[in-house]
Amino acid sequence: MSAAYFAIGFAPIAALAISLMGFLPLSVSAPALVGPAAALGLVLGLRFPRYGVLALKGFAIGVAAVTVYDAVRLPLILLGLWGDFIPNIGKWLLDSPQPNALVGYIYRYVGDGGGMGMAFVVAFTLLLRRRLRCLGAAVAYGVAIWGCLLLTLLLSPHGQELMFRLTPTTLALSLLGHLVYGATIGVLLALSLRRSPRPFGQSHASRLEL
Repeated sequence: MSAAYFAIGFAPIAALAISLMGFLPLSVSAPALVGPAAALGLVLGLRFPRYGVLALKGFAIGVAAVTVYDAVRLPLILLGLWGDFIPNIGKWLLDSPQPNALVGYIYRYVGDGGGMGMAFVVAFTLLLRRRLRCLGAAVAYGVAIWGCLLLTLLLSPHGQELMFRLTPTTLALSLLGHLVYGATIGVLLALSLRRSPRPFGQSHASRLEL
């Protein structure tokens, strides 16, 4: 179940990476990946409501975390330290010549931020809760996402032209944003787990297998 929700949560960012790599335009890769992933998430949530509620909590935490991330990022954009590439995502999604901030930010919040938050919360709660500290794991998760972003920009033929140039400033600022994203997920999830300390027990796993 954790693997399923992890794949679902990463479908939007995978579609974007495929587009940046030049394999398929985002207007094709996003519907091809995100549509089936969302349908699968809905089916799993209805079939196994407790896991659906957990996934929904993770989605909400992810949206909150990317909101805090942007509270740090947007002032830097206004100061001219970092360009805003999110409207271009809207342009690619719509296959339009003009940037679209509304569509780009919806994809950022609902797809990237919410999806990756859901992936972490489900995986941590089901698999890692008794092994790792929540905040440390979440911060490491944010850094891992940042590392994947850097690899995508370095390996894709036009990634830096389409997103942002890798400079000491953008490296530091993008790392800061992902640290904020991961830390926010960790804090919110830790608070949530304190209110519901009982983990998913063996009985739930057995029922899922049945």
